[in-house]
Amino acid sequence: MSKTILLPYNVFVESRKEKLVNMLISEIIFLKTRVKRANNKDDILYLSAALNKLDYLLNKLKTNSADMSEEVFDKIILIIYHIFKEITDKLE
Repeated sequence: MSKTILLPYNVFVESRKEKLVNMLISEIIFLKTRVKRANNKDDILYLSAALNKLDYLLNKLKTNSADMSEEVFDKIILIIYHIFKEITDKLE
């Protein structure tokens, strides 16, 4: 019984990192397309700064091979949220 419960949990924990990497990659692609379409220099600067932050997070996730706790996962999600909130605040 414990093996049955433990196996899905391990799959869930391992997929956290993969989900974050996939999310970061899609957000980086989104920001790169927005940078290419932006006309205002300030907008380009804000988007480029956010792009650098997300790229930094992605590289950190790639180099860290340890299992990710739920607390770390939540913190990274909040960091990504704050990066995008900062962009929307500055672009308004």
